[in-house]
Amino acid sequence: MTRINAQALIYRFDNGDMLFSNLNFALDDKITGLVGRNGVGKSLLASLLTGERIPYSGFVTTFCRVGWLKQDSVEEIPVLYETVSDFLGVRHRLEALTRITAGGCDPHDFELIDDNWQLQANLEQQLQALGLPVDPFLRCDALSGGQLTRLALYQLFQSNYGYLILDEPGNHLDEQGKNWLIEQMMHFNGGILIISHDREILGYVDDILELNTLGIHHYGGSYEVYTKQRASELNSLERQIKHVNSEINLIRQTMQNNREKAQQRASQGKQVARSGSQAKVILNTLKHSAESSYGSQESNQNRKLLQIQEQLSSLNRKHELFKQQSLSLGKVEKRALRILDITEVRLPYIRHKNEITFSVDFGEKIHLSGKNGSGKSTLLKAISGHLSPVHGNINVREGLCYLDQHFTLLDNTKSALENLASFCPHLKETNLRTLLAGIGLKREKAMQAVVNLSGGERMKACMLAISHQPDNTLLLLDEPNNHLDLDSRLMLAQALREFNGSVLIVSHDKDFISDIGISRVISIDGS
Repeated sequence: MTRINAQALIYRFDNGDMLFSNLNFALDDKITGLVGRNGVGKSLLASLLTGERIPYSGFVTTFCRVGWLKQDSVEEIPVLYETVSDFLGVRHRLEALTRITAGGCDPHDFELIDDNWQLQANLEQQLQALGLPVDPFLRCDALSGGQLTRLALYQLFQSNYGYLILDEPGNHLDEQGKNWLIEQMMHFNGGILIISHDREILGYVDDILELNTLGIHHYGGSYEVYTKQRASELNSLERQIKHVNSEINLIRQTMQNNREKAQQRASQGKQVARSGSQAKVILNTLKHSAESSYGSQESNQNRKLLQIQEQLSSLNRKHELFKQQSLSLGKVEKRALRILDITEVRLPYIRHKNEITFSVDFGEKIHLSGKNGSGKSTLLKAISGHLSPVHGNINVREGLCYLDQHFTLLDNTKSALENLASFCPHLKETNLRTLLAGIGLKREKAMQAVVNLSGGERMKACMLAISHQPDNTLLLLDEPNNHLDLDSRLMLAQALREFNGSVLIVSHDKDFISDIGISRVISIDGS
């Protein structure tokens, strides 16, 4: 059953630039994955499918109620809602139940309850199943990013929607949260479009759509099928490019041979003319015929060469979509063996009272693991000096740079080039542009305000900024793989593997962590 139908979609920015054109696809009751490089327009396409934005031309037809988890919407929950019960829309009924339990007899309270006497008990049970604190009156700003994401997903799955669009729902979710999400997806009575670059989650989809600058392309099957088909396409494309290059070389060689033969015939004609063995009128006729034949032949060959060169240009544009971007992290100087000491630290806002003690040596790559809400992000903030621990000592012996989940490192009003220049004044503009081009921010794109870049593009710009400051020996990375496309995650993992400094990283992507080459794992017990 078709749930959403998109026909001939075109989207243009206000300045006239076209993001994509002539997109045609239908979404049904399957679980469909939407992938594509950062900045290609996946989140914007989701906004067209939900009706939040209007296409330049084309139309979207929906045949059911559509629910939408925006990529950054969970960050707005603590701003818009005071408590968990406010977000779930049950606060007034819970308060009425509390008053009745305390002996109140207000008829309005009984009307609010409407015989739902197990409301609080049922809600607490559901919160426990979500891995959240069971207090429905807990303030939303006390929840971690992963806990807020799970709460928002729970509300969507419990609502009466026929189709869900989930934009990067795996961001911030721990392993328990991902397993819960996958279970909800498999049992949802409707269709789902999931925008994700998480290989584990994409392993459970029925189909994959890839959005790129040439349009939208359908791949039947899960991530494993997608990667095999992409590899096959790449091999076929490279064979075609090799064949077309051979044809171009052959045509050019043939044209060169024909020119040389024509020159030889012209030279021989001049010799005959000087000898006087042929009448002048006959020689002129022969010369005109030869020149006409050669000109026609060369014109045909030039036309064929132009056609094949256009074919090669088209193939190269397609090949560019497969080309791996490059992220080069700067080299740092080893000035000390011990980089960081953490001794008997207890953190603010975290309910458990376990003390944290560990050290980081130069060159170590450490995975900081733990459940949502266990204090991983809070610990990184404490190490970076953005907040103070309630107990214990943190001793940073060398320079560090902290990259949080919200890219606060960057000035959103400035361009990526201006941001990078302010962090790396020792680099020339040509060097900065080369670094930005490696992550896909070329020419005018490097001059766009950061606020107009995708989350993945901003993350890659942040990585360049923090890694090319020569005095920063330790990188504190809070879920840097969030928002990154599939190729960019592989690129960042390889760059971190080759980085010679120290890394303390938070991530719930098992594949990404495995690719980095982690030295050891430090687990924070949230119990």
